[in-house]
Amino acid sequence: MRLSLRPIDTFFFKTHQVTEAGEHTVMESMFPPRPSTIYGALRAAYIHAHTSFDDFEQGTNDHVRTWMGTPKSHGNFQLQYCTLFRNEPFLPLPLDYQLIEEDGNISAHPLQLSKDNRLSSVSNPWRLTATRRAKTKDTKHHYVGMNHWKQALLKGSSMTDVVSLSAVVISEEKVGIQLNTYARTTEGGQLYRATHYRFHDGWELAAYMEHAPDFSNVSFARIGGENRPWVIQQRNDSFSLWNEKEKEDIANRIRQTKKAKIVFLSPAIFAGGARPRQFDGEYVTLPNGLKVKWLIGAIGRPELYGGWDIVRHRPKERMPMIPAGSVIYVQIEREEHIPYLMELASGMHFTDENAHEGFGFAIMTSANESKEEL
Repeated sequence: MRLSLRPIDTFFFKTHQVTEAGEHTVMESMFPPRPSTIYGALRAAYIHAHTSFDDFEQGTNDHVRTWMGTPKSHGNFQLQYCTLFRNEPFLPLPLDYQLIEEDGNISAHPLQLSKDNRLSSVSNPWRLTATRRAKTKDTKHHYVGMNHWKQALLKGSSMTDVVSLSAVVISEEKVGIQLNTYARTTEGGQLYRATHYRFHDGWELAAYMEHAPDFSNVSFARIGGENRPWVIQQRNDSFSLWNEKEKEDIANRIRQTKKAKIVFLSPAIFAGGARPRQFDGEYVTLPNGLKVKWLIGAIGRPELYGGWDIVRHRPKERMPMIPAGSVIYVQIEREEHIPYLMELASGMHFTDENAHEGFGFAIMTSANESKEEL
C-alpha cells in the first residue's frame, strides 16, 4: 500500500537542534524529512481519525492499540519506505557513483571495485576507483527515477536522468516573530527566520506501508514544523524493485564474482557511526542472520539523529545516522549463501534502531568489479 502525501501550503522540517525565537535565530530546515517524522505523523493522524488521544493513552480502543500501540510502545504499524514521487518513485543517487556536470548536464558514473596490492598504511586492499577524470560534484540530494535507477545498477552503467533537489522543491525564506499567547501581542526582540519549501508541480511524498491498517478514511495528517496539514490519498500499489528475471540476473553475477552490494534508500542508525553493531571488524551480519565479509563502504558522513521524547518530556538520545544513498560492498564465501542474499534483494531494514519507522531500508544487487588490479 502507498500513501500519497501532498502539502496544502508551504512546509518545513526542523533538524534535531533546539531553536528559540530571538533577534539572531535562524531555524534550520531540512528536506527530505526523516522517516520517523512521517511515521509519527501518520500514526497520529490514524489515532485522531479513530479515537481520542485520551483513549489512546489509556489503551481502551483495541483496534487502535493493536496497530498504533500505546505512548510507551509501538503497535503493528510499520513504515516500509518514504520517498519522493512523480509518476514513479525517485531514489537517492548511490554514493558509489561519480557525479559530473558538463555543459550544464549532470550525469553519474559508477565507481569500480578494485583490489590494490601495493604497499599502503591502509590494511583494507579494496578500493572504489573512478572511471572518468573530471571535477566531481557532491552526490547528496540528487535523485533518479526508479526505472532508470535500477537498470543502471543492473548493467553497471551511467545514470543520465539525474534530478537535483532544486528541481523538486522551491525554497522560500520566511520571517516571523514570537507571539505572547496571553496578551495577544508580539514579543520584543523575538524575531526569527526559517526556510520553507513548496513542491514543483507534480511532486509529492510517497509513504509505502509494510504492515498497516486501512487509511482510506484518514484524509489529512499534520506533518513537519507548525503541524501544517498534508492531504493523504491511499493507493493500492506497493514498492517492488526487482522482478524475478532481474533477481535471477543478479544472482548469476553474484555467483560469478561472490560479491554484492547493499544500497541504502533511507537513512540508517548505526551505533558505531559508519558501522553497525552487527560488524565485528571483518564480517557483518545481515538482518536474516547471514554473515558476509565487509569489503568497503561508500558511506556519507554520519549525522546526529535525535528529537524530543513527548512521553518522558526530554530530548531523545542522540545516535549516529548514515545518509540515504550509502553503499556497502560485501563478499560471500559459499555459493549456497546466494539464496539468502536474494531474500533481501528487493528490500530489508538494516539498522540498529527504529526499523519500524522506516530507517535503514536497503536493497541488494551485484557489485561492479574491475578486471584489473591496481
